[in-house]
Amino acid sequence: MGTPSTIIRGLLVALLLNQKIKGMSLYRTIYYLPSVLATSVAMLVTWKMVLSREGIVNKVLELIGLGPYDFLSNPDIALWTISFLAIWQLGSAMVIFLAGLKSIPTELYEAAVVDGSSSWQRFFRITIPLLTPTIFFNLVMGIIGVFQVFSVGFVMTRGGPANATYFYVLHLYRTAFESFRMGYASALAWVLAIIVMALTMLVFKSSDKFSIVMIALLFELIGNFTNACLLY
Repeated sequence: MGTPSTIIRGLLVALLLNQKIKGMSLYRTIYYLPSVLATSVAMLVTWKMVLSREGIVNKVLELIGLGPYDFLSNPDIALWTISFLAIWQLGSAMVIFLAGLKSIPTELYEAAVVDGSSSWQRFFRITIPLLTPTIFFNLVMGIIGVFQVFSVGFVMTRGGPANATYFYVLHLYRTAFESFRMGYASALAWVLAIIVMALTMLVFKSSDKFSIVMIALLFELIGNFTNACLLY
C-alpha cells in the first residue's frame, strides 16, 4: 500500500512544485518536512495520542456524528492506520522526482506545445518516459524501505492488536533483544535480505518494459479508485 501511493503522490506533488511561482522554496520545504519528522519517536508518540480513542481525530469525528473509532486497538483497521502514517511522508520521493523533472529539457515541452499537444499528452508522452529511471529508483528504494518498517509498529502498537501490526523487523528485534536468540535473529535478517534482493532483481529484470508497465499501472489505479468511489 505504501510504495505505489508514495510514488504516485510524490510525482503529483513534484509536478505541482515544479511550477515557477513566488514562494516555491517555502512550499517545497513544507512538503519535505514530514519526511524528516515522520519516523521520529516524538512524532510517533504524538500520532498515537492524536489517533487514540480520546484523541483529537475522534473528537472531530464525533462533532459530525461519526466515531469514536479504535484506530490503533482494532485489528481490522490498525494496519490501515499504520499504512496511512507510512504514506504520510512523501518528501524523499518528491525531491527525487523534482530533480528528475528539472533534468527534462524544456525545449521538448515547447515543441510539443507548438505541435498542439494537450497537457495530458505532454505528461504521458514526455514526462513519464523521461522520468522512467527516476520512477524505477523510487520503486526500488520504496520496496527496500517498506520491508524495514519497525519504529512505527514498535512505538505505537507494540505489534498489536492481535499481531495486526507485527512487522517482520519488529519480530526480528524481539527475537534478538527480548528473547536473546541471536542465531535465529541473524537467520531472520538473512532471510529478509534474500527476499529484498529477490524482489529488487525482479524489478531490475522488468526494467526494459518499465515505462509501459508504469503507465498501465497508473491507469489501473485510476480505474480502481473510480470504481471504489462509485461503489461507495
